[in-house]
Amino acid sequence: MDDILTARQVQNILKVDRITIYRMLQDGRLKGIKVGAQWRFMRQEVQRLLNGEAPEVEPPSPETTPNLPIHCVQTIQDLFSAVSQISALVVDSTGEPLTQPSIPCAFCQLVQQNPGGLEACRASWREIARLALTGRKFFTCHAGLQYMAAPFMDDEKPVGFFLAGEFYWQTPDAAEDAGRLQRLAQTHRIPLEKLQQEKRSIPVIEPSMHTRVEAWPFTAARAIQGILQERTRYMTRLQQIATLTQIP
Repeated sequence: MDDILTARQVQNILKVDRITIYRMLQDGRLKGIKVGAQWRFMRQEVQRLLNGEAPEVEPPSPETTPNLPIHCVQTIQDLFSAVSQISALVVDSTGEPLTQPSIPCAFCQLVQQNPGGLEACRASWREIARLALTGRKFFTCHAGLQYMAAPFMDDEKPVGFFLAGEFYWQTPDAAEDAGRLQRLAQTHRIPLEKLQQEKRSIPVIEPSMHTRVEAWPFTAARAIQGILQERTRYMTRLQQIATLTQIP
């Protein structure tokens, strides 16, 4: 836990105000991870700044379409979660997040406060995306929670997935669940009693709601795909206009 810092701790270490922290995030000088509504920072990242080292430049993923307006996608995702009360996340075709999670459950936030727990969640998202490319729709993450993945396409090729999850499709077996919590607590050094307490925040989808809930992520994915297609058409028309108006 000492390797993860809050925004307040980073302010104290760097001797800057909160606005400066946000500016550093925006211009790439500082990298952070948003857990729910709070930013978290790796201590080694802050130490890099103190040492005057340049940030590492990550090459853009070739699978992520540049035509996708993330702010619009985030709005669709947030609306989905507000109405359904189900957590949601949009990832690219490799499972890398494109948005910030909407209404993540307290249990998952607790797990993700640990660096190993966060990486285990990200590994689950990557595995979900890999399997979703084969046509699967239902998945279980490393912590035993269920997800659904709905693809959105560009030129008939999946470029991302709308993930709805962090729920139980049915009440879990008590013995299996207890063993899973014990392993999570030991692996990620999280107090077992805290995991047991936050487990109560995990929703259970009632059988009478299964058919309706199954359809919701795909409706959201179609909305994202519609925006992507319209934006592509718009950019194509602009390119055509630019070509027609070029002066020889």
